[in-house]
Amino acid sequence: MGNRNISSIDKLADTANTATDKLADKAESTVDSARSMANDALDKADAKVRSLRDDIKPAIDAISARVHDIAEHGKAVASDTTAQAREKFNDMTNKTSAYVAEQPMKSVAIAAAAGAVVAMLLGRRRR
Repeated sequence: MGNRNISSIDKLADTANTATDKLADKAESTVDSARSMANDALDKADAKVRSLRDDIKPAIDAISARVHDIAEHGKAVASDTTAQAREKFNDMTNKTSAYVAEQPMKSVAIAAAAGAVVAMLLGRRRR
């Protein structure tokens, strides 16, 4: 009876080893399958991202060109405004100089009055 029990135990151990090997093979196959599906999904996602980038690039280029055009227009407007302001300033300077040359006494009186007003205002602030 002792041999029979050992023989049954050996058969049972062999059956357990075979079942364990089959289970390990199935687990490995499942992991390989999952890895393959994950790689396929990543490849598809990468392709989609590249496609979206290619689809969006013309729009981004158009927006970039528009922003560049707006910036150039803004610089041109600022330059024109500066030129106009400089021209008006020079015109006012010339008119002031002509007035002072034509009316020297009146100009001195106006300057003195303006200086007195400024002096009074500054004097009040200091108190």
